[in-house]
Amino acid sequence: MDILVHGRNVVIEPDVEAECRRKAERFGRLATDIRRIEVEFSEVRNPREPDSQECEITAHLTGHLVKAHGAAPEQRTALDRAIAKAEHQLAKVHSKRVSRAKPKHPPTAVVTEP
Repeated sequence: MDILVHGRNVVIEPDVEAECRRKAERFGRLATDIRRIEVEFSEVRNPREPDSQECEITAHLTGHLVKAHGAAPEQRTALDRAIAKAEHQLAKVHSKRVSRAKPKHPPTAVVTEP
């Protein structure tokens, strides 16, 4: 699983990047077929917008694409919000996969009387 962390016209501190990689590793327990996770930080340059830091997470799964967006005044908080949304979406995908893997109707036992 590749984890790409980059910023769009914003500098990412090394400790924020390390925390991002650590938290993104947890996605592996919900989906084993994650090929790549992209985390992108950006900043809204509008003084009227209180949540100026944005974080967008894109997880590329086999057959699925999960995107989550979080905004907050700080990068860490925006990351936490985006991680929570992405985990929720991955849990939904995981539950659908598990429920579809089970047969809808269990086989019925045929009892014949002699």
